[in-house]
Amino acid sequence: MTRPTLLIVSYHFAPSPLVGAKRFSFLTREFTRMGFDVHVIANEIAESVYGREDNSVPMTGTVHRVANPLELPIKRKGLWPRLVNALSRRLLAPVGMDYFWARAAARRASDVMAKLPPESRRQGLVIATSPPHAAMMAGGRIARQLGWPLILDYRDPWSAYDWPSWHRSALTQWISTRIERRLVRQSAARVLNTPAMRDWYLRKFPFANASTSPAIPNGFDAVEKTAAPESQGALRIVHAGEIYGSRSLLPLLRAIQQVASRHTERPIRLTNYGPLPAHEKQRIQDAGLGRFVEELPRIPFNELRVELQRAHLLLAVVSEHMTYSAPYKVYDYMASGRPILGLAPADAALHGLLAESGAGETADPQDSAGIESALERMLFGPPRQDAARVDRFRWANLAQQYRAAIEAAAAHDRAAAAESSGASQLPATQARGE
Repeated sequence: MTRPTLLIVSYHFAPSPLVGAKRFSFLTREFTRMGFDVHVIANEIAESVYGREDNSVPMTGTVHRVANPLELPIKRKGLWPRLVNALSRRLLAPVGMDYFWARAAARRASDVMAKLPPESRRQGLVIATSPPHAAMMAGGRIARQLGWPLILDYRDPWSAYDWPSWHRSALTQWISTRIERRLVRQSAARVLNTPAMRDWYLRKFPFANASTSPAIPNGFDAVEKTAAPESQGALRIVHAGEIYGSRSLLPLLRAIQQVASRHTERPIRLTNYGPLPAHEKQRIQDAGLGRFVEELPRIPFNELRVELQRAHLLLAVVSEHMTYSAPYKVYDYMASGRPILGLAPADAALHGLLAESGAGETADPQDSAGIESALERMLFGPPRQDAARVDRFRWANLAQQYRAAIEAAAAHDRAAAAESSGASQLPATQARGE
């Protein structure tokens, strides 16, 4: 088949250092290598806690930036900004604070597509990735304007998940579902980030064709091995990023304390690249476990990649209200080749990912004894004889899966158009089934 023009709507895109930019920055590179003509509609680059740019993320395709006409929350201080922000959070809860970007992005895409040669506009496909949900609303609008098929790409769920009430009220979920349902019905295919997300999604929207709703995870690039763990001295467990919400390091630190007491010749320390919440630091100090954890500032990814290779063990923690997800850092961990310890509730997607890939082990995040056994095994037990099976998570391989989804979406759209055309040519009484 002739490959169509791809128009990707990704709110964050390279060289943004935000994690939301990574998935389609890498996939766009692979799509371009396949010969697709890729155009990306993205928000403008802004300063963040991770800096302004991350040059380790590839930037390919033709990128068209469009500013959000109303940035929320308002960053200025004062009573009026606080009132506007509070009201906006309530009113925009079903669609997100980036809602106003959707219309601006659709207008920008329309202008861009109007300048393409007729043959490029004749056959194309829109991919919209969320969050934020404004990207999907923009993608739906663009696909309708162009008459192109739409793929909805979910890095996180919208309404198709049992969110806790403190995160989403029943009213918010009801409104979100109605908005999302229209986009699902419009779409030719849907791509979910994990099998668990896909299961939730198909229960929520049973009319979505399972055969055109694949689970395609995040991935990684193979990297040169430039460092290795020390064979003597302290053992380093590394966690990259923040500890959010209900996650806590206390059970892990208690397990470290027990294992360290049996192996005094190899002290064990957890290094966290990123800030620990104040309440978590206080709990650690109150428990007398501060000597087992080291808090370091975030570092550029090129530097972090080396530190991951130097680690004896890498840590991933999943919150009880985000069991559908596999943290993006897990794929960066896979690239390092170091074993991964995942702390996750029993129904978390991370269990399946690490078991399938052989990249690590999991334990219940509240089970200090279970964590202790895993640490003993992974730090002091015999090395595993079977190699991790992670090649399928390389971006080049994932892009092949995505190409199949693109081709299926295009075929679905052609079949729907042919069916519609055939029905329109029937005599009026036959079309009504008389």
